[in-house]
Amino acid sequence: MEQAAEALGNVKYHPIDRSQVRWEQLDIEELIPRNHAARVIWEVSGKFDFRRFEATRKTREDEAGRPCWSPRLLASIWIYSYSLGVASARAIERMMEHEPGLRWLAGTEVINHHTLSDFRVEDKEGLEGLFAQFLAMLETAGVVDFGTMLQDGTKVKAVAGKASLHRRKTMEKRLKQARKMMRELDRRAAEETGEGADRKQEAAQKRAAEEAVKRASAALEKIKKLQASAAPRERDEVRVSASEPEARKMKHADGSWAPSYNVQVSTEAQSRMITAIGVSTAANDLQELMPAVEKVEENTGQQPQQVIADNGYATRHNVEQTSAQNIELIAPWQDDRSREAGACARNGMAAEFAPSAFHGRAGGNQLICPAGKKLVVIQEHIHHGLRRKVFAARASDCGRCRYRKQCCPRGGARRVERVVESAAMRRYLARMKRPEVKQLYKKRSEIAEFPHLWAKAVKGWRQFSVRGLLKAGMEAIWVALAYNVTQWMRVRPQPATA
Repeated sequence: MEQAAEALGNVKYHPIDRSQVRWEQLDIEELIPRNHAARVIWEVSGKFDFRRFEATRKTREDEAGRPCWSPRLLASIWIYSYSLGVASARAIERMMEHEPGLRWLAGTEVINHHTLSDFRVEDKEGLEGLFAQFLAMLETAGVVDFGTMLQDGTKVKAVAGKASLHRRKTMEKRLKQARKMMRELDRRAAEETGEGADRKQEAAQKRAAEEAVKRASAALEKIKKLQASAAPRERDEVRVSASEPEARKMKHADGSWAPSYNVQVSTEAQSRMITAIGVSTAANDLQELMPAVEKVEENTGQQPQQVIADNGYATRHNVEQTSAQNIELIAPWQDDRSREAGACARNGMAAEFAPSAFHGRAGGNQLICPAGKKLVVIQEHIHHGLRRKVFAARASDCGRCRYRKQCCPRGGARRVERVVESAAMRRYLARMKRPEVKQLYKKRSEIAEFPHLWAKAVKGWRQFSVRGLLKAGMEAIWVALAYNVTQWMRVRPQPATA
């Protein structure tokens, strides 16, 4: 076979000449189809008011100076890039040489990554204004319903890694070392005055040392504040990131721990548009509901009539606040047994004798214990701002009870406290028992959790690209804008075809 092939001669292949120079004709409008996401984003951005951003531009027509990139173009590039799942300015700069949508947006020009990075975190109020303008456009189009707000939170990792978390002693040592390096650099600068001194290198080293002192000082101050609010037994375990002091150690859905931020997302029910997004350092959602309601009202100009959230937001404070504003809160209340498990374990009490196992009677002034004994009200007091009734059993009943060790491991007569619920709380508890409300709550996950699925699972946005709470909040708004534009492409009225 091989000999036969040699007898036939060498195979003739098509020649490839990479040294040639060729002129090509490029129609930029033909780079992407008419319904491409980049075109939709450019059309949407054309309806935004960018005068706030333009006011800070120094380059003006008929004046000396280099031209600058328009805020509309930069905003469009960021929205489009986040819709692709790209959050790196350097990656965007590289992609602008070959990615059709970016080439079309920029007219085949390449924008420096520094310019892109600076614009992303340039003006939070201006960015919030763009977000609110888009919501107003959606309302005009009739595709949103701001009357119902669905709330959910998710943890997103910070730029800082796990290795950057340190206790107070380590941060004090780091600060001491950074200040020592500053003094050493000052000493060297005073001694090296000849021509051999590398001024650029010295300046770079000094800037790095100053930044190290600044970060260590900020981290140490943060540790002191957290220790002041922590329980005494937990103060020595408080850790803060040396590179990003504002990030908090948080637990994620997969059980892992990492320096992170809590991203709160408010969604409307009709088209699943994000109506507000916020970033906080809170490890849980207990205090995040009312700030989200205020942000929704600020963005839409309307107060939601109904708020649907999971049980992480179900607190008496949130019930009272929403009731005071005539907002219907739908969030399942955690049963008392789940709240009492820790206290029972600490006190050596059996779960079947937890306070919730004592049933009320006689107009709320008596309780019956699991053994059938009676407890009566002996006093009322205010604890953590809540009025409570204290019920107590007779010492003789508890003294001869066969369940004494399970119910009263510390001796004495059994006492139980019950919160005297307000009218708002009673209405809320009654509302959550209605079948139609339970059916409505079942729709929460498919709407409220959909933006998280889009951002984290589909677009891979599981970690911030910028450091600090302020900048993280701005990046979250860019993600929300990209999500809303993607949803707009799905629900927008389509032009009639001939």
